[in-house]
Amino acid sequence: MSTPVVSHDMHKLKAWLLADAQAAGFADVGITKAKHSAHTTDGLAQFLDDHYEGDMGWLRDTADRRQQPQSMWQDARTAIVLGMNYGPDHDPMGNLDARDKGNISVYARGRDYHEVIKGKLKQLAGRLAAKSGWQVKVFVDTAPLMEKPLGQSAGIGWQGKH
Repeated sequence: MSTPVVSHDMHKLKAWLLADAQAAGFADVGITKAKHSAHTTDGLAQFLDDHYEGDMGWLRDTADRRQQPQSMWQDARTAIVLGMNYGPDHDPMGNLDARDKGNISVYARGRDYHEVIKGKLKQLAGRLAAKSGWQVKVFVDTAPLMEKPLGQSAGIGWQGKH
């Protein structure tokens, strides 16, 4: 059983979370309800009805798990959404000037960003759980969770039409 955090401590906990996340290398932190809007769930259904998933059969196979975060974790109440710039410390567009060499996309260079970010998320989540008494779960974009709408709801991103 987790210890409830009283409301006046929530402001302190949020300030701590923002500072700790920034110290861990996260650029953005947003907090939202762990619930997708009807617009989001209807959009997924329409996308699949129109067969826009193409060769991504796994999207259709996991659609029921994508409907709401509680499909991934029944007790989910809040989503803490974090953003991290995993790009290089220089402008990679300069690489395009070397026309005699191949260019590898930034996300494919170095360590797999899923591993880097998941490791940092687990560390941050562990500290949050210890400080708050809450149960936490960590997801990176490989889980059947619609993280883009959660990011938008949390105020740290948007989903374009692409």
